Amino acid sequence: MTAMTTTSVASTTGRFRAGLAVSAFLGVTNIPFLFAPGPDGDSGPPTVVLVVSGLLGVVSLVCAVVAWRSGNRLAVRINAAALIINALLSMPAFFVDIAAWVKVGAAVSVLLTLVALVLTLRREHTPFTVTD
Repeated sequence: MTAMTTTSVASTTGRFRAGLAVSAFLGVTNIPFLFAPGPDGDSGPPTVVLVVSGLLGVVSLVCAVVAWRSGNRLAVRINAAALIINALLSMPAFFVDIAAWVKVGAAVSVLLTLVALVLTLRREHTPFTVTD
């Protein structure tokens, strides 16, 4: 009879931790949107987008800390979902007439999101233990 041993905990390699650090950084940079005033007129994103972005920042930060400490794959996946939704919320910035620095900030945010996703969701080759 053959038995295989697997774990649901991600390995905590340097790349994995670097991805979590980028995730936590993105989360921290989004938290202030919770306290940002609503735009006057058409000068910025709707208030609901600011609040959702801030809440996703909190979720991302909490999941990054949990994944850093335990390597929990569920926390990594929730973090990835929060990062993806947050990146999608910043996409309209590329298609409206706004200041160039806002577009650059959105682009940097999207690129950092991609880096964090690649580093945290990459599966490391783990040998399986086979016992007879």
